[in-house]
Amino acid sequence: MTETASKKICALLLAGGAGTRMNGKDKGLMHWHDRPMAHWVAEALSAVTTPLLISANRSLKDYRLLGHVLQDAPDLKGQGPLAGLLAGLTEAQKQGFDAVLVCPCDTPGIQPEVFRQLIDAWHEQPEYPVIAQCAGRSHPLHGVYPVSLINLLETQLRDDNRRVMVFAETAGARTLDCPDAEETFQNRNRPEDLMG
Repeated sequence: MTETASKKICALLLAGGAGTRMNGKDKGLMHWHDRPMAHWVAEALSAVTTPLLISANRSLKDYRLLGHVLQDAPDLKGQGPLAGLLAGLTEAQKQGFDAVLVCPCDTPGIQPEVFRQLIDAWHEQPEYPVIAQCAGRSHPLHGVYPVSLINLLETQLRDDNRRVMVFAETAGARTLDCPDAEETFQNRNRPEDLMG
């Protein structure tokens, strides 16, 4: 992958959830096709850009095997994926990156080509996030978010608004159509979803 010196991107794997629909188990460590779901996503992200940041709030030792682990800020614990995105954006800015390429741990079918397309689309207008869209459905946790959105995201979370799509829309996110990729974006949230 080619990146201009002024527009550097790191990867962010979101694995900080409570696993409510997985009966409280750590979703990212649940196996799909004989490997933990987080491993599939980490592999796809790392094929496109490095370093890999991981938002996790438990099983930290396991996630450290994949990348640099970040925990949610103490006052934002339990606030959902936007708290993880905020932790990732903040760390990315500290490390001198301009944006994060984000993906949740529960879409292990994701492919590097989708990430490449998202990065290319983001480079066209790097002041705005770009998110995936497939079959008319937006996927705001599959996208590229510039670190310049930290204050906007902090404000939304402090206002107790954890809706990811609201944040994406408020930030002016553009969508990238990913036709014929329904399987790629299939969430594996429940034990029965791991069978396919």
